[in-house]
Amino acid sequence: MKLGEDYLSVLGSKTKGALLAELVRFSHQLGFEYVSAMSAFDHAGGEPEFISVDNTPEGYVDAANDLGAGKRDPVMQHCKYKSVPIVWNQATYVEAGQATKWEQQAQHGYACGIAWAMHMPAGRHFVLGVDRAQALPACSAELSRMVSTLQLFAVHAQEAMSALVEASRITGPALTRR
Repeated sequence: MKLGEDYLSVLGSKTKGALLAELVRFSHQLGFEYVSAMSAFDHAGGEPEFISVDNTPEGYVDAANDLGAGKRDPVMQHCKYKSVPIVWNQATYVEAGQATKWEQQAQHGYACGIAWAMHMPAGRHFVLGVDRAQALPACSAELSRMVSTLQLFAVHAQEAMSALVEASRITGPALTRR
């Protein structure tokens, strides 16, 4: 399947498993091992709600789901407040004083990546990130292609995830909270 076909095929995801399969297929075609899609919902006077679909390796699940660590993570903080993509690596964490966090995640294959957040009305947010162990391309044209491909795919993935979240709220929980 070509990358362009993935934009439309992800829209056909009717289950969490189908969505995860499309996300993983896309990330692998883009050259990344791991992918995470997260919808966040702000609730007035309460804690935000997080729903995610990802292929986080078993040994890193607890650390990845640690909300306290997420509040210190420079990539997540970027995504929380900005709408431009972030291309990150070890330097991103070192500059933020989070070198230890990077060392912890790098041993699980999260050494560098690209993430992008969409901030929508009514306190809704969507973040899509792809991660890998090997360095990102030094060629700025290739890196720009990867970022723009991720952004276009993210728009379609957000639609698919939004439909799943809405369906789960009608029929009961089908996605896990994070």
